Amino acid sequence: MKNKHAQLKLFTLFSLLLLFCTFESMAQEKLITINVKNVSLKEIFNIIENQTPYRFSYRSVVLDADRNISISAENISVTTVLNQALKDRNLEYSIVSPKTIVISDKQTGNVKSSETKKISGIIKDVNGEPIIGANVKIKGQSIGTITDIDGRFVLDASTDATLQISYIGYASLEMNTGNKKELNIVLKEDTETLEEVVVVGYGVQKKANLTGAVSSVKMDEILGDRPVTSVSNVLMGAMPGLQVTGTSGQPGAEMSFNIRGVNSINEGAPLVLVDNVEMDINMLDPNDIESISVLKDAASSAIYGARAAFGVILVTTKKGMKDTRFSINYSNNFSFSKPSNLPHKATPLQTVQAYKDMGTVSYQTGQNVDTWLELLKEYDTNSGNYPDGYAVVDGLRYSLQETDLLNDMMETGFQQTHNISVGGGNKSISYRMSAGMVDQNGILVTDKDSYKRYNISSYIRSDIHSWITPELDIKYANSHSELPYTSASYGIWGAAVAFPSYFPLGNMELDGEILPINTPHNFINLSAPKENDRNDLRIFGKLTITPFKDLKIIGEYTFNRKTREITTFDKKFNYAHGANFRKEQSVSNSKYEIENRATNYNAFNVYANYNKTLGKHDIGIMAGFNQESNAYKMMKASRTDMINEDLPSLSQATGDYKNSDEFEEYHVRGVFYRINYSYAGKYLLETNGRYDGSSKFPKENRFGFFPSVSVGWRVSEEQFMEWSKVFLSNLKLRGSYGNIGNQSIEPYAFIPGMDSPLANWVVNGQATTTLAPPALVSNSFTWEKVSTLDFGFDLGLFNNRLNVVFDWYQRDTKGMLAPGMELPGVLGAKAPLQNSADLRAKGWEISLDWNDRIGNVQYYLGFNLYDSRTKITKYDNEVGLLGKDSDGNLIYRKGMELGEIWGYTTDRLYTTEDFDSQGKLKNNIPKMEGYNPNPGDILYVDFDGNGIINNGKNTSNEPGDTHIIGNDTRRYQYGIRGGAAWKGISLSFILQGVGKRDLWLMNELFYPHYDAYSTLFDSQLNYWTPEHTNSYFPRLYEKAEGNTKANQKTQTRFLQNGAYLSIRNISLSYTFPIKLIKPLGITNLSVFFSGENLFTFDHLPKGIDAERVVTDNLGQRGFTYPYMRQFSFGINLSL
Repeated sequence: MKNKHAQLKLFTLFSLLLLFCTFESMAQEKLITINVKNVSLKEIFNIIENQTPYRFSYRSVVLDADRNISISAENISVTTVLNQALKDRNLEYSIVSPKTIVISDKQTGNVKSSETKKISGIIKDVNGEPIIGANVKIKGQSIGTITDIDGRFVLDASTDATLQISYIGYASLEMNTGNKKELNIVLKEDTETLEEVVVVGYGVQKKANLTGAVSSVKMDEILGDRPVTSVSNVLMGAMPGLQVTGTSGQPGAEMSFNIRGVNSINEGAPLVLVDNVEMDINMLDPNDIESISVLKDAASSAIYGARAAFGVILVTTKKGMKDTRFSINYSNNFSFSKPSNLPHKATPLQTVQAYKDMGTVSYQTGQNVDTWLELLKEYDTNSGNYPDGYAVVDGLRYSLQETDLLNDMMETGFQQTHNISVGGGNKSISYRMSAGMVDQNGILVTDKDSYKRYNISSYIRSDIHSWITPELDIKYANSHSELPYTSASYGIWGAAVAFPSYFPLGNMELDGEILPINTPHNFINLSAPKENDRNDLRIFGKLTITPFKDLKIIGEYTFNRKTREITTFDKKFNYAHGANFRKEQSVSNSKYEIENRATNYNAFNVYANYNKTLGKHDIGIMAGFNQESNAYKMMKASRTDMINEDLPSLSQATGDYKNSDEFEEYHVRGVFYRINYSYAGKYLLETNGRYDGSSKFPKENRFGFFPSVSVGWRVSEEQFMEWSKVFLSNLKLRGSYGNIGNQSIEPYAFIPGMDSPLANWVVNGQATTTLAPPALVSNSFTWEKVSTLDFGFDLGLFNNRLNVVFDWYQRDTKGMLAPGMELPGVLGAKAPLQNSADLRAKGWEISLDWNDRIGNVQYYLGFNLYDSRTKITKYDNEVGLLGKDSDGNLIYRKGMELGEIWGYTTDRLYTTEDFDSQGKLKNNIPKMEGYNPNPGDILYVDFDGNGIINNGKNTSNEPGDTHIIGNDTRRYQYGIRGGAAWKGISLSFILQGVGKRDLWLMNELFYPHYDAYSTLFDSQLNYWTPEHTNSYFPRLYEKAEGNTKANQKTQTRFLQNGAYLSIRNISLSYTFPIKLIKPLGITNLSVFFSGENLFTFDHLPKGIDAERVVTDNLGQRGFTYPYMRQFSFGINLSL
């Protein structure tokens, strides 16, 4: 079935490629189908333009209005049609380029006026490269053409005509033809035009007129030639205030977004809208994205009301453009990957020496430690005496050979991506179609850690009439990911971390049976992959009606169907334990589980835009209606004991069925508005508002009104600033205040529900179904309300070569849902949620961008930096209880700064002088409550002076000897981008990092002999012994017993510096000169080489990644799938 599925995908992609190639081939042959009777010459031209890339250039006085042309033929050439149509007319045609046909008088070669002439020319950029598709138009007339592949154009014009030349990304130019017949025109890049408009809620605005806090990037600029497959990775470090984090480097792993720090103590994430409608950003192909805007304050995001409390990310996808030539673009990327940061274990000799230093005489499996040390020293001197890598003494096996379990389980990963797109348009239709493929095989042995994704996108727009424009956008994505899974003792990653460096590899013979050893490598081979299949289909329709000038009415409808199937098979297999030398089984009963999820999302928007200019007054009004529904369901079934371990399924198992399901549905409805006012382009005012309702709240409290207002002053446009024009391009002061609601809660939190779990007791051999007591609920809670105050400025200097944007903000979240009161424990239920908690966040952000050119070298440099801190301003915790509750949830209190770390202050290590001659601790030396210290243990500062180290009553008022020792919030997050281009050679780099962060890490990768089942790493050798008292780590205890737990308490000694700088990407590309590739019909060809995730500068032990912190709480013993360092190459080709 899987092979058929893969074949179907390949066939689909092949069919698309064949369709594209056929499309282009037909365009090159210029064949059309025509069936007309008694039509005019102009109608013939329109038919040809609609079926080919040709555009006609002529003066209207040339054409007669006679309707005497009749032609009927299939697959007839354009030249044949023109010959018939121009028969008996005093006209001739000239195909001046593959895309342009000029109609002129037969006798003079131009129109019948002696005052006209044929003008030709070439348009280039400042580097001398031809600009393809530039628009050339005679001012005041409808006559125009576009440049061909050589940048050339031909058109008839009067001797006093003025040409208007324009192209996206370049400053427009007007030129009088005079007596010239051949023109050489150079267009200059216009950085102001490149960022002229920014996508905002339900529309676009000129960047100069923005008054809210909005950051925007163009995807092509930040994606470049990087070997990344997800939008999340591309956005890391790209904009101030946007935090992108992940916890795993596995293929296809998703990342999370955060805008301007913590908004609520309840879970939530930014609203992600793709072309104005919600969609999973991780299923998008980055190559299909045009730009991304991030709305960060209430003024810019209030228009989205209930869903915008955590900020808004607006994604605009690429679309076809009117009056552009048919084009094909193909790009690929091939990359090879290795782990970027792996831990390294201590040698066997160092490991066994640690056993001796702990006081171990005989190891857990019986080996004598002194004998083992002597054997290891001998093996290091002459390993040939032990060719098998181990020795047998008194019937016990002593492992001697050093092994590397991590290296043994990994290989070089490979990834390939392919993207193809076609697009174009004429006067009435524009279109774009694309297909993409990602095939990633990870770094684990076998191909069980893989990720495949297929994306198909199509867009078409038609100007049926001047007043109505329909658009249709269809996107489909399919992904399949795998990761090996087993619940065998230690698991794959646990075995890789916990087993020592002398752990044997390969197979082992036990009682005449050859068995694989329980190494990670063998676990991967023996286990089955956990499979995750996802499908995402989105159909988006849009209709724009322009009943009269300045007014547009827009209707949008979206249907999004998302499905997900997760298949898990915990396979049963036998193996040899490499330390205990016995036969074991992965699980007693194999288990097969399948989970299906499906979400249907519908959205309907209708809104109108009215824009009017009255003298110096610019007014913009937008108002609309939005309704959305989201229905989710999940069904899960499992069964144990497969009949055949190689054919797992529910029907091929003999154990009991276990089933569960979930259903969830909610609706959102709202009306919204935005009013913009500008006077003389200097004084700006904007107000937004939304009256929103959500079914997630009780019926009486479902609706809320969320307004905002923002103002701006373009100081640089004032008369009194004329003196600064030589260096000041733009100076705008901004301020905003607004409110947003938050609906990020469970849909049925106001309805008491009862679960029906299986009990822990058995009746007649079967578990009994019971009913759990219903939770206490409140029917009076409503929205959390988020208010944001923002002040900022935009500064442009030296003709906008230097741009600076700064914002300071204060955000208050009031009425957060939290337990509203403390209830007696005998009640047996938790307090219901009420709007009883508040928090306040303060922060700032700045970005600086420099773009310039020195001769033929164009270069840019960008830097962004931001910081945020959040405190609880109201919470029902009068005693100031610290820590976590019985469910592991953080306990909040008034005045608490989120991210704070409470712990002890480390004084030093105990010394022999701290004990009397009998080994008893002296009276004036404090000790940890419940422990009797020894020399080499950690001595903490006794702040309350009672001689006992403890956390008092574990409250903020009585914390004992604990206090705030750090904060794990990421502070001073930054990104740096830069690049230069010269004669087709481009070099770019991306850096990203965190300036300040405290980390508390207590796991096997950090602490030596963390527990009874862990080993030693080479970063952990600096531990205390009687001969080495000036150590970093305290003394070690056999099986991590004794005072180990006291020494591992949260404390200042082991608090780590989590700041880092990562070289995210370096890319080098070369674009071939157009004169070399033009004869091949190619408009652009570039090759590139790129390195991703190249190096990280940090302060942490090897193997611990500063960007993501994995602790033993995640069940990975401090380690999981590592991030990868990638090297890639590829091409980008346009036809």
